[in-house]
Amino acid sequence: MLISYNYTKKTKIPMKYPLHVIIRKKLSGIINGFLSLFSKKTAHQLYIDKNEVKSILIIRPNYRIGNLLFLTPLINELAKEIPNAKIDIIVGMRLAGKILEPLPNVDKVIDIPRKLLLHPLDMLAYIKQARAKKYDVALNVSGGSTSAQIVTTLIKAKYKASFASDKLWANFTHVQERGLKTYRHMGLESLEFLRFFKIDFPKKMPTLDIKPTQNEKEKAKKELLSLLHVNNIDADTKVIAIFRNARFDKKISDEWWNEWVDTLLKLDANIVVIDILSPDIPTKLNEKVLKYANKDLRVLGAFFQVCDLYVSADTGPMHLAVASGAKVLALFNKTDIQVYGALGEQNKTIDIEKLSPQEVANITANFLATLSRH
Repeated sequence: MLISYNYTKKTKIPMKYPLHVIIRKKLSGIINGFLSLFSKKTAHQLYIDKNEVKSILIIRPNYRIGNLLFLTPLINELAKEIPNAKIDIIVGMRLAGKILEPLPNVDKVIDIPRKLLLHPLDMLAYIKQARAKKYDVALNVSGGSTSAQIVTTLIKAKYKASFASDKLWANFTHVQERGLKTYRHMGLESLEFLRFFKIDFPKKMPTLDIKPTQNEKEKAKKELLSLLHVNNIDADTKVIAIFRNARFDKKISDEWWNEWVDTLLKLDANIVVIDILSPDIPTKLNEKVLKYANKDLRVLGAFFQVCDLYVSADTGPMHLAVASGAKVLALFNKTDIQVYGALGEQNKTIDIEKLSPQEVANITANFLATLSRH
């Protein structure tokens, strides 16, 4: 089973986006539509001979952790199927290099600075860097994204590939119509690009995977044991890591989390809850929980993995936990479980819109007990 969840099909209220996000999306659509009027309407090729390929550029100028982690199935499959090809990645998040560069065959991760147009010198430096190397293949996995197509136009590549969209205007050599999706989950959508190389989809169901190193796991384990020791807690205690932040109305209130913690500790007093802090959540939930933070996202992912369970809403750190091999309980309210839920047979995703914090605490305790038996 790809995703384990308790889910009753119903009509969901769409997630609410801030006005600036709505304006940005509409403006991008208008710009793409206008530029597509001037694009070359030439016939496109469908396939690329993988035996010709020695260098690949993946273009995904996005600033969200989850969307960058969604590249890992494609990166890992390309490394297996085209082992002699080096992979560069253009992203929009400065920390992405630290997350993705340790993956097999990844040579370099280039980040696009935010508000690039406001800093002409930075923009020129970026353009120079982007054009410094010629690739065999550039894969635009962002579809009709304006920024992705600008990057596609700037870089040098023998072949430039994308799936068809009415918003395409960059000069692509290879374009395919999207067929029936092999995978519904957004984290596996990038695997569709294997079709350009006539590479079969993996026989074993893939998942997100940043391939944590042994050193990262050992460092995370040492930090967990130190945290427990400082607080006079036995090392054999069951540990749950939680992350309370999420984008927009996916975020779960602190009042909800407080009730969940209270109920969970009544069900099992031996459970320890560790609140993962971030710049947006600088203080811990209450005095009943411990706190932990780490700016090194790979070590943070390894920390999730050495805990007994990770729990959060639909957010980037949830997908980081999945990609690090942690056991995950994902709490969904607005987004589609089948499309964004926690990948992996060991993980569980539940819809909490009609569940109380107490009911979710019971589900958590039962799931933790199931994991402990395995």
